[in-house]
Amino acid sequence: MNRQIVDCPHVSGWRILPALLLCLVIGRVQASGLDPADGPHVELKLALEEDALRMEVTMNIVFLDHIISFPRESVDRIDPIEGPELLDALQAWSDQELLAKVDGIDVIPVVDSLMISDPGTDLLPLFPRTGMRGIRKVRFMVTWSLKSAPQEIELEWVAYPPDVAIDPDDPPPMRIAAEAAVEGIREAIFFTVDSPVWLWRSGSTSIEERLASIPIPEEAPPWSLPLVSLGVLVFFMALGLANLASKKPASSQYGLAYLALGSVCAWLLGGVAVVEYRPNSRNALELPDREAAEALFVPLHSNIYRAFDYVSESDIYDALERSVSGELLDVLYRSIYESLVIEEEQGALSRVIAVRPVDLEVETIEVLPSDGEGPRIGFTALYRWQVDGRVTHWGHLHERTNEYLARFDVVGSAAAWRIGALDLLEQERINQFDDPDGVDGGGDGFTSDVFDEDFEF
Repeated sequence: MNRQIVDCPHVSGWRILPALLLCLVIGRVQASGLDPADGPHVELKLALEEDALRMEVTMNIVFLDHIISFPRESVDRIDPIEGPELLDALQAWSDQELLAKVDGIDVIPVVDSLMISDPGTDLLPLFPRTGMRGIRKVRFMVTWSLKSAPQEIELEWVAYPPDVAIDPDDPPPMRIAAEAAVEGIREAIFFTVDSPVWLWRSGSTSIEERLASIPIPEEAPPWSLPLVSLGVLVFFMALGLANLASKKPASSQYGLAYLALGSVCAWLLGGVAVVEYRPNSRNALELPDREAAEALFVPLHSNIYRAFDYVSESDIYDALERSVSGELLDVLYRSIYESLVIEEEQGALSRVIAVRPVDLEVETIEVLPSDGEGPRIGFTALYRWQVDGRVTHWGHLHERTNEYLARFDVVGSAAAWRIGALDLLEQERINQFDDPDGVDGGGDGFTSDVFDEDFEF
């Protein structure tokens, strides 16, 4: 198994978690390998809105020439004056190839918002095969209007040019990686020659149903005091002890009889006039044993990663709030949201595929000082885990596994269990499975800043 150290920001204490999450999503653009590869590229972003299904399509001219025949003055460049004609050609292609079925009814798309890039030649040495056709891009929006909230959508993608990035001599058809934002959730989707249809059905996306359920700390049982039973027992014990202390010959026998009778009566009256009592020194929450602590920690930790699935700021925050607390919650929320914004700007989308426990040791379980809002308990956990992550960049996939070791402080209150702090001890990249694109890291990626808003039609 090939391992390498992951280059991540150096921070300490509770501040490590935001950096940890940014690292585990495999470095965003940096992990996109040697992109841009010298071949066709396309990026698809679907969004289901109240009135329409929209797909933003960005492709280089190599990919464009694969789907339509578009005569132009220069093979390597699309002049802005040719934009209207290109828009008509894309509309004609979409009319034939991008029909969507919404609740079983065909919906014709509308193509608009065309932009044409005209970047410099800085990246030209990376494109000996396709030249400027590989660098220059077009972007357009495809819109399917909706009359009401759909229950089912079926969309087929038909264009799969040869993927020369995988095999220049005998290239297979491209596997198109895309992303859809539906019902508040980010969903990774894939189009292939063998599986060209994205089928979506409406379903619940509530945070409660998507996150693993974590039991709340149980209240420690109070002391039960059977007042009548205790009174009878004390009375007969006093009589018995008094007789046992007497010097009369028969008194010891009476004393033993009183003690026996008191015990029987106390037992028989044990359920009468019982009151519950909790002394100030007794904690109000039940401490879990190690097995119970391990069982609740793993899903609590995994729930943190699910915050990446959400689209809106409020949903991201609500998902995180179920797993972390205090200042850590705010810092982690800002870090995740900023990372998603960076992804949107740079075009490399990072997603967690799976979180896998490796080893877990609960080190301490203890009563914690109250924070002024009620009793608290907690435990520390030494946890080693692996994260499978995927970067999709220009329709290509790059997958990595990272392994981490950290010590977590987990705090329980009457409301819930939360991760309060952690200390990252180790981090490694594990190239556990092959990169589908045959790329093993490096490169600065292909950002989208080459688009010129002046070329919009």
